[in-house]
Amino acid sequence: MSTPTRKNSPRKRRARGSISAEEILLGAYELASEESLDALSMPRLAQRLDVGVTSIYWYFRSKEELLDTMTERAMAEFDRSFDLSPNLPWDDYVRTYFCQFREVFRTNGLLCDLIVMRTGPLTPEATRIAAQRIDLVLDVLVKAGFTPDAAMYAYSALSVFSRGHLFLERSWSASGRPESASEAFASTPGLTVLTAMAQPHTMSMTSDEDFEFGLENSIRGLRLLLDEESDEPCVARARSAKDAVPAG
Repeated sequence: MSTPTRKNSPRKRRARGSISAEEILLGAYELASEESLDALSMPRLAQRLDVGVTSIYWYFRSKEELLDTMTERAMAEFDRSFDLSPNLPWDDYVRTYFCQFREVFRTNGLLCDLIVMRTGPLTPEATRIAAQRIDLVLDVLVKAGFTPDAAMYAYSALSVFSRGHLFLERSWSASGRPESASEAFASTPGLTVLTAMAQPHTMSMTSDEDFEFGLENSIRGLRLLLDEESDEPCVARARSAKDAVPAG
């Protein structure tokens, strides 16, 4: 006579040593993608993978180490998302790069959380991946006539602008605050310019139009820098730095 199966019996754990670092990373990615990076914890991940939490600590000594490894993978995945021809004119290249930069992070919340929202130093591997990608952009700018330093300043300014836009947009969305500004502005007495706008702006100031305006005018400023026809201090400094570079 067979023994009846108990209902609600605990799920049997996998044998110790039957899981790999790759499986742990995949499980962490899935858990964080389905819920959030904040929801990821070692006990919850262990439960999801049907292992004891010590099995995870065997491969990753802390949650920070796990997050660092996830960030390395996210960096590689982010790099593979770009589709750019180095033969584009420099301004078209920069425009396309940062539009794709923003779009990848907007459509993949986990990549955004790991690379943009998460603070702290990168691992050497994550730094290497990021540096190789940045160097490709700088090479396009240098070949267009920018000095290496001016190219780096240009990338830095556009990267900070794009990441700041993403950070604010994601933070605003997580707060649950409404995007529409029209009602808030309309109910505020004493306004002159805001109520005279032909088109309402979002309170977060992270709309596509806001981003495009900032990006286009940044590129316009870089064209001016490249032409060296301005007496702006930053242009004069860049011109002096370029003149100081030995020929050949």
